[in-house]
Amino acid sequence: MARATQVALLVAISALFGSVGLVQATLRPLPRVAHAWEPVAVPRAPEPASGKNLPAPRPVDLDFIGPPALPLPAEEAVPRSGEAVDVATLELFGLGVGSGDLEGSSGNLTTVRGGWKVGLGQYRARGFGFAVELGTEGSFYDYGGGASPVPGVNDPFNDVYDTHVAARFLQRGAGRLDVYGGLQVGNAGEDAVSIDDSLYLGGALACRYNARDDFALIVGFAGLSRFDDSPWILPYIGFDWRVNEDLRLRTEAAEVHADFRLAEDWELGLEAVYDLRQYRLNDSGPLNHGSVRDEEVRAGASLGWRPSENVLLELVVGKVLWRELRFHDGVAGDLGESEVNGSLYLGLGLDVGF
Repeated sequence: MARATQVALLVAISALFGSVGLVQATLRPLPRVAHAWEPVAVPRAPEPASGKNLPAPRPVDLDFIGPPALPLPAEEAVPRSGEAVDVATLELFGLGVGSGDLEGSSGNLTTVRGGWKVGLGQYRARGFGFAVELGTEGSFYDYGGGASPVPGVNDPFNDVYDTHVAARFLQRGAGRLDVYGGLQVGNAGEDAVSIDDSLYLGGALACRYNARDDFALIVGFAGLSRFDDSPWILPYIGFDWRVNEDLRLRTEAAEVHADFRLAEDWELGLEAVYDLRQYRLNDSGPLNHGSVRDEEVRAGASLGWRPSENVLLELVVGKVLWRELRFHDGVAGDLGESEVNGSLYLGLGLDVGF
């Protein structure tokens, strides 16, 4: 495939989520543990005849959210099927969402997020692998323009935080079928909320059928609890298609990802994602131990630089196509939703593998 055609195919991915209404009506966001592992075997240097120390293996991608990283050129040999590779990852990230007007009012909303994640795991080219993750994200909502999404309340909530722990497994069979999934527990809310009142649960179980070496089908079930609302339990489907050594496309439920290697050290990514965040609010706050749910559909692009095999620096830009905040008062009940008009976002990330 010519490079110009590859770039055109990447650009076309953004059109897949052109109908935001269809996404809202038929698809739901997935919990972190629903995402597939990096299916490419960990490159490893061949056994040296001299008996010298082997170079460290390239880390497997343990990210629970983003698309798998494109592999570097496979010049090294892969591990033997039963050989275990220990992996550790650290991720630091920050994201700013520009001012968006609150629909039906003169107010606007600006959001800043930041956090970290650490992951530990063990990987095998064939057999059982596992990963655990701990992470925290802080979000800061700034309402301006003299209006608020909740009538009579200037600041519905203060800064909010989401801390989660998750565990996943991957069973890679000798044939074409892999099974993976996991569970996650999170604590999300304002600073004075008790842990037992702000817990949420998520889980997933999926099968990946490798129809060809470069194409796989994904079928799974996922569930996610929601504050002051019924949980989501839904099936989902997807595919993972490595078009060639430079281009990869992946879909899962309400997500579309594309990765393109511009050069050995540079990667371009496109994504369209439906995402959800939720927070329990303080007892003494204006919403009386209620909750807020923040949902969005966004489309963006990322540029990643790998100064070494174990380090990735990434710049992300894009636009929030649709966003809705839904509020619940602990006394009055459901207060309805408030839509936020589309706004641009900018993010920075650092991933380090050990």
